[in-house]
Amino acid sequence: MVAREVPVSEAPDPVPRNEIERLEEGLYEGPGKVDARVYALSSDTVGLELSQRWRPSADTVFFNRGHFFVVVKWQTADRQALESFIRELESRLGPPDAPRRS
Repeated sequence: MVAREVPVSEAPDPVPRNEIERLEEGLYEGPGKVDARVYALSSDTVGLELSQRWRPSADTVFFNRGHFFVVVKWQTADRQALESFIRELESRLGPPDAPRRS
């Protein structure tokens, strides 16, 4: 997995730029391809609103975790490995009501 910080101006998703404090992207290519983007947002409310308005699409999952909003897209990924990856990502972000880290 290759991770990098992405400039807010290059955010590929329809997330309001003025609400993004930081954007991290992780790319994995192996027996499949996974692209995970974690948006650190200005407030928990923004993440909740995004998760309620986000349009589902094929081979994509999204969720909010407090002030984080996450989009994971994949191509031909092993379903079990993908589910494990998403669970791990959720646990690393902490519970939805966890205090913010600086």
